[in-house]
Amino acid sequence: MLEKEHQEKEKGLSCPSCGSFSVQGGFVEIEAGRAYQRMSCTECDAKWRDVYELTDRITDDNL
Repeated sequence: MLEKEHQEKEKGLSCPSCGSFSVQGGFVEIEAGRAYQRMSCTECDAKWRDVYELTDRITDDNL
């Protein structure tokens, strides 16, 4: 498993097990303030979930 700092630097685009960029994502499941996405690596067959948290909002007035 690669270090969390490496995953943050790669913005979650690489596999946390082998570092490959050959990753696939499933549907995004949304809950109050969080979302989850099942991920897998086509190189090493690792499986994990990416977790997204609400950190800010932009109103239609600001678009």
